[in-house]
Amino acid sequence: MKKPLSNALKRFYGIGDFGFTLMANVELYYLAYFLTNVAKFDLATTALIMTTTSMIDVILSPFYGGIIDGMKPMKWGRYRSWLLVMPPIVTLFYTLEFTTIGTGVVPVVIIIGAYLVAHIFWNFSYVANVALIPTISSTPEDRAQLSATRGAYNNAGKLAFSAVGLATVLYIGTAIGNPVLGFTLVALAMALVYWVTYFLHFKMTDGYEETHQEASQNKKKKEKTSIMQMAKSLVQNPHLLVLLLADLTRWIVNFVMAGSAAYFFTYVTNNVAMFSVYLLVANGMALIGSYLSKYAASKFTTRTAGIFGFYALGVFLLISQFFVNDIMIVLVFLSCAQFFLGFIYALISAMYSDAVIYSEWKTGSKASGWIIYSEWKTGSKASGWIIYSEWKTGSKASGWIMGLMNLPLKIANLIKGAIIPAVLAAVGFVAKMDPATATPELKTGIVQLFVIIPGIGILVGAVLLTVGYRLTRAKITNYQKEIDERQAIVE
Repeated sequence: MKKPLSNALKRFYGIGDFGFTLMANVELYYLAYFLTNVAKFDLATTALIMTTTSMIDVILSPFYGGIIDGMKPMKWGRYRSWLLVMPPIVTLFYTLEFTTIGTGVVPVVIIIGAYLVAHIFWNFSYVANVALIPTISSTPEDRAQLSATRGAYNNAGKLAFSAVGLATVLYIGTAIGNPVLGFTLVALAMALVYWVTYFLHFKMTDGYEETHQEASQNKKKKEKTSIMQMAKSLVQNPHLLVLLLADLTRWIVNFVMAGSAAYFFTYVTNNVAMFSVYLLVANGMALIGSYLSKYAASKFTTRTAGIFGFYALGVFLLISQFFVNDIMIVLVFLSCAQFFLGFIYALISAMYSDAVIYSEWKTGSKASGWIIYSEWKTGSKASGWIIYSEWKTGSKASGWIMGLMNLPLKIANLIKGAIIPAVLAAVGFVAKMDPATATPELKTGIVQLFVIIPGIGILVGAVLLTVGYRLTRAKITNYQKEIDERQAIVE
């Protein structure tokens, strides 16, 4: 049995996600501006940088967890080690993203290379971080607790980042007389916060994961997961496949709403000032939703709470379309929607963690028929070997499965990049047009983009979860009990 979660884990697991969010948001919100307005690259070069890096990032996203599970554990454990080793490398190359070293194609090559190296290494640390949730927890309640705390810190990071506005970054550049260096210093500062907070995760999980030395002393335990076992953990896990599709709809809501919110407040409500209010309130409500999710999961189970959150998010988004002419009422409904977006963000990693438990239980191959034949043929009873053989082939594959969380995120980001320009072009949007000249068709199209398309999409995800994700608390508890009992016999 795993040891109980410490108070530090219950309260502070997720502080690393706070730091990660601060760092990632510098790139998310400011990289395009930095490339065009500060580094002075033309639009074609900017498009080359952002398209090349994004495509490679998407292609690589499914493999990080598989590589972690397929390698022998490093000194401090299979997952914890990555929290210690990766952040220093990420900090260096992430900072180089926001520089203009050299002339001609040299700065372009440096930025593309720095982006790819930083993302490759930060994805390893990110996957290891979420893979620790099923690794250090022993019950569905523990996984819900860790996931909720992680979600709360993630949304707290978004709130904190709002204080690092573009005006602040530009002020730093002006004060030191170097606009480029202003962005470089901010990127470095946020990356250092990520480094420190991931180190805190590394320290607070000490003793919860088997180290390399302990694994080498236990000859019966496998040190790595094979490609075949990873494939089995996916194709034999219908709950995981459904969860990946539903999670894609969640990320589409997140990215499409974030990318179209400015258009909504500029051309539909004609109240740009309320955009800042919306961001503050929305992030605050998401923080509250993520924090409260653990209580809902405890009372109603992770699956039930998660499905309810999907439905509630879709309903609030679709209802808000009827109140776009009343700014205060629409803000109420949009804030409620963001509450449930934060709510399901916190629960989704617990649902992936339950899929890890199911995979470990499912991939144990029963050898009973062969042993019965062997016993009849040789006259030798081998009951203990039946259990050992059966569970020796079971594969946890936490890194592989939790790493797949990256895939819906990356695909949704690509979808956002295609759907927003397509819808705007279809309804006659023209860059720099006067908001007062917005036609009814344009306003309707933006409303569809901002709330209707995401609302319908998330309801599709809710139906998928209702029908296809059947991992109840009782089932997961029984799976974990059976795994623990048979593993004890193997050891």
